[in-house]
Amino acid sequence: MDWLAENWFWVLVLVLFVGMHMFGHGGMHGGHGKHDDNEKHDE
Repeated sequence: MDWLAENWFWVLVLVLFVGMHMFGHGGMHGGHGKHDDNEKHDE
């Protein structure tokens, strides 16, 4: 627990980075595959 107490800031940054990446790209609702839908609508 001493390591966590000394490095809580970096753990928080890591959690925020992963969270923003997951939710910013759609999370569990398609993820990176959503970009292909835009190309189909242009046709």
